[in-house]
Amino acid sequence: MSPEQEEAILKFMNTPRAFVRVYEMPDKLTNGYCFGGGVPITFMNVDWFEHPIGDRTDLETFIKSKRYYNPAKRFLVQSDEPNFTFTLAMEADNAV
Repeated sequence: MSPEQEEAILKFMNTPRAFVRVYEMPDKLTNGYCFGGGVPITFMNVDWFEHPIGDRTDLETFIKSKRYYNPAKRFLVQSDEPNFTFTLAMEADNAV
């Protein structure tokens, strides 16, 4: 193994990581009030993995490269790393 390869492997192994879960959100969310104790909503768990802690843009790009990703759907990304907890909205929702 070359010194460059060894250095790359050590960097990879020593990079802090966060455990990430990705859920596909339902097409229709509830509306109104939940005074009666809540309304069940089904989220589909589509992926889970460890990802290097760093720029959220890298994580978004990684998720968008996955087979399950569909720009017409919404996804909830959840992690112990606060910067890695967010939603990926439908592309139409992001249009200005």
